[in-house]
Parts: sequence; structure tokens; C-alpha cells
Amino acid sequence: MKSYSIALNVVLLIAVGVLYVLHFTNAGACTSANVRENGNTIGKGDAKIVYINTDTLLRNYTLSVELNEAFLKKQEERNTELNIKAKDLDRQAREFQRKLENNGFISAERAEAARQDLLEKNQKLQQLQQEMTEKMMKEQSELNKKLFESITNFLVEYNKEKGYEIVLSTVVAGNVLYAADGFDITQDVVKRLNEQYKKKAE
Repeated sequence: MKSYSIALNVVLLIAVGVLYVLHFTNAGACTSANVRENGNTIGKGDAKIVYINTDTLLRNYTLSVELNEAFLKKQEERNTELNIKAKDLDRQAREFQRKLENNGFISAERAEAARQDLLEKNQKLQQLQQEMTEKMMKEQSELNKKLFESITNFLVEYNKEKGYEIVLSTVVAGNVLYAADGFDITQDVVKRLNEQYKKKAE
């Protein structure tokens, strides 16, 4: 699995959630004076619009890094377990085939029983793989939710100070192809998120 699989899945959640939360909880809170403070104005209503590069944010936000590393470690352990079981089953299948070819079974019934045993073990291995995949997806969804809530809750408080009306989300080669200086708030958000996370961890 690729690194930052969490980041790939949470980008759209952040994009939709941040727009919803900030727009509807702070609509009308931005004044013309606030807008002109950094020179970031757009449209007749002087709406203050900024954006966050979520690739950069999730790659540098300590909580995101820690969650991703823990997730990948757990996934690696599961893959190792599956690989060990698969190799053992493969060994048993080869042993069965060798005995079959060399008339190593006392009777056809014994051979059939051994074959059925291998089929049952293979079925159980497939079930285990399915269960692990479902568990991984559930855990990934929970981690995405935790990240989403952490970032959007932070941005609501952050926006009380900044007075933005819309915070957009983009990624490398995403929907923001060009923006004048001052519209990208990624570094400030990352810095403050990490400061907040460090305080909570202490």
C-alpha cells in the first residue's frame, strides 16, 4: 500500500467539510477592513478566499504522520501474517501433490480427505484476508474521520481570528493552478496545527 493512503482519502472530505463549516458558520463575519488587511480580495462582495494544499498539510501535520505510520505498521503486520499462512499452505499443497504422484496415500479416501483439508484451509485463508481487508478499511475510515475533525475544528477557531469566508482545498497539480502571494495559508496552518497538537500531547 502506498504511503499516505490516508491523505489520499481525506482530501475530498476536507475540501467539502471546510467549505461547509467555514462558509455557513462565518458567513458575513468578514468586513472590508479585514479583507484588505492582507490584500486578498475577490469579487464584488470582497469575499476573503484562501486555500490549503492538503498534500503538504497531511505530509507535515504531526497527527497525520503519526496516524499514517501506525496504520502502515499494522497493515504490514497483517500482510506478514497472511504471507506466512499462504506460504505454509503452499508448502502443504506441494507436499500433497508429491505424495499423490508417488502413491503416498494408503487409499483414495485418504487422498480425498487430504485434498478436502487443503481446500478448507484455503477457504479459511481467503476469509481471513477478506476480514483483514474490511478491518483495514474500517480503521482507515476512522482515521480519516479523526483527521478531518481535527483539521476542521482547528480551522473554525483559526477563522475567528482571520475572518476568511472560504477556505479551499487543493493538491499538487490540483484545482489551484495559480494564486497571488498571500492566498496560500498552508504553512501557517501546519505550524499552528502542530503547535496545538504538541500542547495537547504534553
